[in-house]
Amino acid sequence: MTDALLSRIEIRFLDAASNPRALALDAPTAARESSTIRDGIGISANLEHALGGTIVRTTIANRGGDTVRLRSAIFEVSTGFAPGAPARFFKHGYQSWSASGGHVVAAAQTHPRDTAHFITRVNHQSETTRPPEFPEAQTSELFTIVESSNASGRVLAGFIGAATSLSTLTVSSPEKIVARAILDDVSLAPGAHRELDPLFIATGDESAARFAARWADATGRWMNARVSAPFQRGWCSWYHYFHAIIEDALRANLKSLEAMRSEFPLDVIQLDDGFQSALGDWDTTNAKFPGGLRKIAGEIRAAGFKAGIWTAPFLAARDSRLMSHHPDWFIMHAESGEPVRAGHNPNWTASDDKFAYALDASNPAFRAHLHRLFAKLTREFGFSYLKLDFLYAAAAPGRHHDPNLTRGETLRRGLEAIRAGAGDDAFILGCGCPIGQAIGVVDGMRIGPDVSPYWGSTASGAGDPSTVYALDAIIARSFMHRRLWLNDPDCLMLRARETRLTADERAALAATIVGSGGMLLISDDMSLLDAEAGKLFRAVAQIAEEIDSNCAQEPVLALDLMTNGDVRGLISKNADGGAIAMLLNRGDAPARVDRSDLKLGTAEIVALDLAVDEKIEIFDTIDLPPHSARILRVSR
Repeated sequence: MTDALLSRIEIRFLDAASNPRALALDAPTAARESSTIRDGIGISANLEHALGGTIVRTTIANRGGDTVRLRSAIFEVSTGFAPGAPARFFKHGYQSWSASGGHVVAAAQTHPRDTAHFITRVNHQSETTRPPEFPEAQTSELFTIVESSNASGRVLAGFIGAATSLSTLTVSSPEKIVARAILDDVSLAPGAHRELDPLFIATGDESAARFAARWADATGRWMNARVSAPFQRGWCSWYHYFHAIIEDALRANLKSLEAMRSEFPLDVIQLDDGFQSALGDWDTTNAKFPGGLRKIAGEIRAAGFKAGIWTAPFLAARDSRLMSHHPDWFIMHAESGEPVRAGHNPNWTASDDKFAYALDASNPAFRAHLHRLFAKLTREFGFSYLKLDFLYAAAAPGRHHDPNLTRGETLRRGLEAIRAGAGDDAFILGCGCPIGQAIGVVDGMRIGPDVSPYWGSTASGAGDPSTVYALDAIIARSFMHRRLWLNDPDCLMLRARETRLTADERAALAATIVGSGGMLLISDDMSLLDAEAGKLFRAVAQIAEEIDSNCAQEPVLALDLMTNGDVRGLISKNADGGAIAMLLNRGDAPARVDRSDLKLGTAEIVALDLAVDEKIEIFDTIDLPPHSARILRVSR
């Protein structure tokens, strides 16, 4: 078993003359407090053994006479592994669409985003330019796990709070994890102090997935995660209509869903992107929706469904009323004084400028606008399900209205303003969101990139729509479900027409969503679906709800969180000793899995064919065609 410990804490700051300075504290090895002070700047750290590991709580204090600016807090964690040991680390992605998975620990690696466009890096990194000592290829966001084939144990280090800053963990060599709270040059006045988000360190020989679930459980408890919402079943307009959605198409599907309620038992009807008069003006509609949002929500509710709506509350385009009337509500480039570009989509604006700009939630006037807007959408219009997209924009770098808020604090203040306006009863789904700052505010979270009506193995992997990359993400972040929120694995597409997904690929998407226990939304023109599609949906919903109900006690776990192979899987154990497992072959060639690889002993295993309601007993091997998946029920 490895013996990980916190060895050092360092605060980096700029003094009154803007000179870079640093103050280090040799961390205590026992559960006690340690502190140091020099030139008026002090660090104190308290170690507490709890939750099966060590919680490090750190405070920075300015006891001098001059204001300083805080750059970062660095925590060095010794893993106990030898410097030359073969090792892997879990590289957790920044936001909903960012990839997560196991990687080899190796110095001097480069990453494709090192030379990517600024908007790509704003999307997928907590810093658009990494400092040289924290390269992107070796850096994980929020938490990491390190393991070595030379040792039986693993080491986890991660922040279990995320209210005060964005954070990273860099693993450039097996013997050390460098955790870092990014403090964005915020001021610390004389007599002031700042408490940092707590760092959690743990060791053990349990699986990497169960280790990750332990981190998620600790984080959810620390941040009062909202995990009690009922299982969500719904319909979304996006993956059939995309931006082309019109009011008549929405109404036609609403009527079909009302008539087909027994075949497709759904709770939520959600209008996605394409209704708004302009990006940033979310309470008014364009010419495709002449009835307006109040009427749309009323018709959805009258049909017996909850009304849902999509917004991107931290983005606006130049042709919006918001940007025209409130140019001071945006994050600005420090050098040029221009608003920061955080997105690009020709479908979002009629102006020649196709960029979307980042709004500044550190501005109390903009937060007041968010409060009013979401109070209007929920209490006046009647939408009770709110999908918030492209949320990373609030954490974009630049000049902010309030320089004493970190980017992490700015994003969270914006989300809290939306929650306050929407009320506690609204179901809020985050999307495109940095993971930590939303915990305790949202009820659900997208945990991967967009699915698509094609497999997408040639996509860039940088968050582009891709069904196969979405499946990877569902597996990699399965441990978050019912610990941080309800996981949203994105939509299930059932249609056999107007899609490039094969029957096996549609079944693989269904099986992976089912196996995760997460939210279950479909996104098809209902006129394309028949009785067989309804039968499949009901089978999927029944199993997904069963798995979801087990999650309060036992997390859904990846069979091997650190692998990058073509065969991947999930398992959900239940109280009677049985389990439901999912095996996915994401590769282009057939695969065979030995029963012994599942480590399920002599239990009876049957494969469930969701489409035809058949059960096939598994003996020694399981054959998986390319781009296919199987649901397995394990009985004790």
